[in-house]
Order: sequence, then C-alpha cells, then structure tokens
Amino acid sequence: MRRVAVAALLAGCGAALPDPGSPGARVLQTRCAACHRVYAPGSMTIETWRFQLGRMRALFAQRGIPWLTPDEERALTDYLAAHAGTT
Repeated sequence: MRRVAVAALLAGCGAALPDPGSPGARVLQTRCAACHRVYAPGSMTIETWRFQLGRMRALFAQRGIPWLTPDEERALTDYLAAHAGTT
C-alpha cells in the first residue's frame, strides 16, 4: 500500500519533458530547476518564453548571478521553440 501511495505522489509531480536528453531539456532541468519548478515547454508560446527569458536575464543581472552561456541559451531557446504551445 505504501508503494502505491509513493508512486501516485511521484506521478503527480508533472509530466516528463519532451525529448528529455536534448541539450535544451538538460539546461531546463539543471539551470532553470536550480531556482524554481520546471514549466512544461508547451505551457507557453515561444513569444511568451522569449519574454520570460528576458525577464530572467534581467533578474540574474540584478542579483549578480551568472547568466546562461551562449550555447546554453541557444539550446534552451531552440528547445522551447520546438516544444512551445500554440495559444
């Protein structure tokens, strides 16, 4: 019974990311998830994702936190564009 409860709890933690082994998914899982929960790429349009990335870049600068490397930012942006929502 305890195993069933644990399995049910873990299943409710959110859906798996699409293409989880891709460089962009790895950035999302390591860099983004270090500070907040991971949002599903399909939860926002690419325009909204770009806006959010700009907000995060500004927040990092304000707090003196190193931003993503150019390769990380490109991988993340490409990943989000490939899996973003449409509405």
